[in-house]
Amino acid sequence: MKTYNVFRQGDIAFEGNKSKNFAYGRFVENTIGEGIVSHVFDVFRPRISFDSSYWKYFINYEPIMGRKLMRSTTKATMMSNLVAKDFLKQNVVVPKYVEQKKIGELLIEIELLLTLHRRT
Repeated sequence: MKTYNVFRQGDIAFEGNKSKNFAYGRFVENTIGEGIVSHVFDVFRPRISFDSSYWKYFINYEPIMGRKLMRSTTKATMMSNLVAKDFLKQNVVVPKYVEQKKIGELLIEIELLLTLHRRT
């Protein structure tokens, strides 16, 4: 299937749909397993170890990623198109793996507590 990309667990895809929370689109991490996605989505495969719990939140943190995407997307009528070479030229400061793991665990715990609180 030439028009699809392999989407492995841990890969991150860019989804260009704009919304009130994501002005330039957003990134989505594959936490489910191997599959395929349309060529419309840019797929990024990490080259180093990272904590997926941390990155799940980081890649959707609009104050950081929104600015990066503002500099590396082109506007279309319904979606933003990512210019991957412009995006990959930008730097992002992230904590070391051990710190990512601790932060990711904390964020998941907070999300769980919020979910439980909403149910009561």
